Amino acid sequence: MKILFTSDLDRTIIYSNHMMSLYPTTSTKTAVERKDDVETSWMCDETMELLKEVREKTLFVPVTTRARHQYERIHAMQELHPLVAVTSNGGIILENGKPDLVWAKQLRQSIEDSSVPDEQMLRIMKDIKYADWMERSLYIDDLFYVNHVHLENIQADALQQLKEELHELGWHLLLQKKKLYMLPNVLTKEAAVSYIKNKYSFDYHFAAGDSILDYNMLAMADRSYTPLHGDMKDKEPKKLMQTHYSKENGTAFTKELLQDVLEHVNRVTL
Repeated sequence: MKILFTSDLDRTIIYSNHMMSLYPTTSTKTAVERKDDVETSWMCDETMELLKEVREKTLFVPVTTRARHQYERIHAMQELHPLVAVTSNGGIILENGKPDLVWAKQLRQSIEDSSVPDEQMLRIMKDIKYADWMERSLYIDDLFYVNHVHLENIQADALQQLKEELHELGWHLLLQKKKLYMLPNVLTKEAAVSYIKNKYSFDYHFAAGDSILDYNMLAMADRSYTPLHGDMKDKEPKKLMQTHYSKENGTAFTKELLQDVLEHVNRVTL
């Protein structure tokens, strides 16, 4: 039986220093990411061992909103060497570390067919660059924008107006914590996962994620998981019947998630 496991990374599999301080653990932990020689993300040793076993028994596909270069600095993922990985919120599919050019061409055409040209979005971004709520803006892999914002300066009516304007242009808006995402409507995690499912054949699909950006990926799985610390339960359009809404936070959730996946895998492959 061929089994697929697609999972978000940050706040689902790996945890920042801030998250580790919010949800401390007594288990031994290891840094899995460094930036400028600073340890920035962590996993518990026992969950890393569980993930290695999951990697052996499923096609484990990391699916992240991170830019490609941000994903590639997670040295634990490079050591784990998943056959397939998805970065940039579905914008880039990596096979053995190299971009899938068929997907890249297909996605670019979909973006061009359904939204305004890049040049028009650049003009829009220039207009709002100096708004008092904007801290800094990043253009991720020439695909979408992540804006770090001052929440106290954002007015709900102005945000709604911007949302409506972007909708008319084939883009959508999503505010998560202090990050304001602006993405083409067709740029989604679930679109990339659908492509992978069509390219390979699978008998069963597990999925995991903490964010509303993961919602449709979880909805398309046979069994999915989301943590108590995530925003799914607060922002999802409707409750997903095949999703396990965990009562665990942080690394305790990750351990529960991976153990449950392995239990189901072992059961269906007997």
